[in-house]
Amino acid sequence: MSAVDVVFADERPIGHGYPAPTAEVNGGCTARQVSPDGASLWLVAADLAAGTEMRWGTEHGDEAVYVRSGSLVVDGRVCPSDGAMVVEAGVAATAIAESGTSIVHVGPTDSVPPSDGLRGPAETQGRGVRVVGPDGLWATVDDTQRTRFFSDASSPTNRLWLLATDRPQYFESSAHSHSQDELIHVLRGEIRVGRRVIGEGDTLWVAADRRYKLYSGDDGVHFINYRRDASVMTSPNYDGPLLEAGESTHMTWVGDTR
Repeated sequence: MSAVDVVFADERPIGHGYPAPTAEVNGGCTARQVSPDGASLWLVAADLAAGTEMRWGTEHGDEAVYVRSGSLVVDGRVCPSDGAMVVEAGVAATAIAESGTSIVHVGPTDSVPPSDGLRGPAETQGRGVRVVGPDGLWATVDDTQRTRFFSDASSPTNRLWLLATDRPQYFESSAHSHSQDELIHVLRGEIRVGRRVIGEGDTLWVAADRRYKLYSGDDGVHFINYRRDASVMTSPNYDGPLLEAGESTHMTWVGDTR
């Protein structure tokens, strides 16, 4: 596995089993893993039939489920389309698809939560399932983007980092790097890294501290970005490493929790 890798969805087998290592699915389901084998992070894209249950035991790290379409119900709370639920480490949970539901499920290979990161270990008391609506916890919304944090690793009880950005027009990033491994999963449009083209349903893997640059297609792109722990970005746009979190990047607190 290289420092920058692309996993193409159409090259991965799709089946009726559920390939995530920590959750069980009871009911109608088709799913495939769209992340590199042997990586520190994994990603599963799945379609769930109405009434299908997802169940977690207690042997897992911080995980998240982004709902592409449809909705999931957990403890009477509804996670709608374009929202996400965070299942914090060690928490047993059950989510049920209200209707036909498409999801992207992410998690770490290591079930032990990180303790030596930028924010230190998360608290063990008070962990649960956090349901965040489509507006996110922190957001930047203007004519050029709709970017939202569902989790920015700053919660007292988890260190998961999950961001979604929707760019309606051409987008080009600076050449930059992050201090954590990451997965970028394309929901709409495409991105390019060098000569590699990552389209809808595909996933880009970038190892920690690897410098790269993103270009979108002419019609923009919509993707989610997942990391296991808090990270800093190094870019010529900033005087020094920037802690990547809602407050430090001057996003607006929205707090769309359910």
